[in-house]
Amino acid sequence: MATEPRVACLSADHPLAILPRLALAQLSGIPVVDIPAQAPRLWWDFGAVDPRPDGSPVRYGPVVTDMESLLHTVAAGEAMCFLPAAAREFFPRPGVRFIDVIDLAPSTSALAWLQRRRSEPTIRAIRQAAHEAACR
Repeated sequence: MATEPRVACLSADHPLAILPRLALAQLSGIPVVDIPAQAPRLWWDFGAVDPRPDGSPVRYGPVVTDMESLLHTVAAGEAMCFLPAAAREFFPRPGVRFIDVIDLAPSTSALAWLQRRRSEPTIRAIRQAAHEAACR
C-alpha cells in the first residue's frame, strides 16, 4: 500500500535529539522499546533493527502495548524507537523528537488475508477500498 522512510524517535532531552539526521551507528546502545511476548518477534526485530548492521544486538527497554505508552516511554527518556515518517504528523508530542536516519530501511505497509477468506464480504470491501485509494 505504501512505502515511506522511518525515523528515530528520541526524547527531546537526549543529546542526539538536536541533530537533523542520524546514522544507525549513532543509536547503538540506546535501549529500544519492547513489545509484549505474544507479538511476533520477527516483526519487531525488523522494527527495532535487531541485530544492527554491524551484528550487534539491540538492548531492549520497557515493554509498551500501544502508541500512547510508546510515546510516553520515549518522552521520559527510557527508550527510543523507529516509526514511519508519517508519525511526525500523526503523533506529535511534547518531549519527543522525530529524526531522519540516513541508513534505515523504509517502512512498507501491505494488506494480507488468508486465501480461504478472500471472498468474504469484509475482505472484498477492504480490497475494493484499497484498490480505489491506490488508483487515485
